[in-house]
Amino acid sequence: MEYEDVIRDFALRTRINLEYIEREVSIDSTEPEVYEVTQLVNSLLGLIVFPREEYMSRLPQAQTPLAELVKQGWAVPRVVEDYPQVKTFGKLIDYMRHAISHCNIKFISNTQREITGIKLWNCEYGRPEKITWKAELNIEELRNLAFKFIDLIIEPEDAL
Repeated sequence: MEYEDVIRDFALRTRINLEYIEREVSIDSTEPEVYEVTQLVNSLLGLIVFPREEYMSRLPQAQTPLAELVKQGWAVPRVVEDYPQVKTFGKLIDYMRHAISHCNIKFISNTQREITGIKLWNCEYGRPEKITWKAELNIEELRNLAFKFIDLIIEPEDAL
């Protein structure tokens, strides 16, 4: 089936893929043949980087304060190491987009070597040694963001 509205159809298909992978993992959680955390990161990569240039800048929600996002059920990455938190949804998208697209990501694991979350960081343009923001998300928060971004793309007037 071809794409009619590239960004919206991509988001819908991402949701279908994520839900399928979650079902497969839940069927046999002892030895998954799919990797749900990898799919979540791939989904965020596509949902944040792919539509950002053409779509996200048109959203009136860009100036929404992070506190409002939390009230509406959005997971917000927790800053670490005394880095300042961004103030708005638009800036959060920018920082997450830069972190993911420039591979400023580290997977966090527990003692059983299971992935429990990710760490993301943003750097000053052209200066990878100058970190300006660093934050963490657990797997449930990562999933929350992926599905919230899908909702935002599909129904932008209802998502924030």
